Amino acid sequence: MRWMNLKTLCVLVAVSLAAPAIVVEAQEIQDATLKEFVLQAIETHEMVQIADSEIRRAQADVSLAKSIFLPKLDANGSYTFYDDDLSIELSPDESFVVRPRQDWTASIDLRQNLFTGLRAFRARDIAKLNRDIADLDRWTTINNLTLDVARKFFDAVAMAEWVEVREIVLEENENQLKVAERLFEVGENSVADVARWRAQVAAAKQALTVAVGDAALARNRLARLAGTADFGELKSPGPVPIPAGTEDELTTNAFGQRPEMLTLIHQLEAAGLMVKFERGVWYPQVDATAQYFQQKSGFPANDWMSLTLNLRQQIFNGGITKAQVAKAREDLRQVELLEQTLRRSIADEVDSAYIGYAAASAVFDAARERTEASRLAYRQVERAYRVGEASTTDLLNATTVATDAETSQIVARVQREFQAISLRYAVGLPPLPDLDFRQMSQADPQEN
Repeated sequence: MRWMNLKTLCVLVAVSLAAPAIVVEAQEIQDATLKEFVLQAIETHEMVQIADSEIRRAQADVSLAKSIFLPKLDANGSYTFYDDDLSIELSPDESFVVRPRQDWTASIDLRQNLFTGLRAFRARDIAKLNRDIADLDRWTTINNLTLDVARKFFDAVAMAEWVEVREIVLEENENQLKVAERLFEVGENSVADVARWRAQVAAAKQALTVAVGDAALARNRLARLAGTADFGELKSPGPVPIPAGTEDELTTNAFGQRPEMLTLIHQLEAAGLMVKFERGVWYPQVDATAQYFQQKSGFPANDWMSLTLNLRQQIFNGGITKAQVAKAREDLRQVELLEQTLRRSIADEVDSAYIGYAAASAVFDAARERTEASRLAYRQVERAYRVGEASTTDLLNATTVATDAETSQIVARVQREFQAISLRYAVGLPPLPDLDFRQMSQADPQEN
């Protein structure tokens, strides 16, 4: 009996411990929105993690560049064995040991750079610019990931709605088959009409099977991209607001808002500083060294302190500095030329997104009108078919037209919403209006 009670207690404890996990799993399969999928993808996708790593690495470079301004403190020591001591004979009975047979030395060295030809300042500023570039690259990475998630999300939404349409079509075809069979029983229909409806039902089942498979594939692709487990019913977002203005105004705004343009500005500044950094080799460098030295030998003394100022001026190094300056200038020139390419690319993206959204909106409006008209036509043909005023072929054609119209409207709607997101991305706005990725950072806090 005691063992039975112990087993019961263990089961209760196991259930109580598993309950939180069950609740978490239930939360994971709740209805998902596009925003939730994007946030999940940002948290799990490897490209964002790589961008976070680049930010931390750039911050480490800033700390490394700043270290040149700080003093360096070293402790040195040595213990040396010689074959014999070195001494000076002062008299036959007296000598002075200059170097003992076993000697040791110890020193504390403090070094401080006083002037490095402004190279230290240039290196620090370049490191800070590279850190800002890493921040902007993360922003760009998240924007690109958002577009990928949105594309997969709307594909999954469209496939799910397509399954619903196919289910409705199959149900309608099965009802029409029953009507055709009853009409055949009373002699108001032919065997060919019944056969046509049976073939139509079989085709509808086949189309539904294909649609279910496509929907499952779209859901799996979305889940893999977002790095999440299975989820419930997708919640399609409402109309995504687009930025106001003409195409030229949006293009001008994109030049000032796109993270790629901001990155280019930082790259231009960093390339210009790199030219000055390489030129700094031609300037003299000054550093100071303070030392406390102690040794076993008493010659010239057991210990002393010293302060040394060192001045170094490069005279000739085989043309290395000249070549490095020339290379830095060409790097600057390439970045300047890259601006033209980037502006042209952004203008093309805005143009494509602007025209694409206008076309998608027009297609959606036309598809909606087509759907309403096809639904009305289907109802009229169906009523006429039931009273014998329309043939089976007429009703089959009306069914096909209505199905195509419903499918076209689904595709047009999701395409319009995706084009709206693409337009926001092209002009430099957050792709989703309720998510501003510039305020989101998973990297470590940065120093100024």
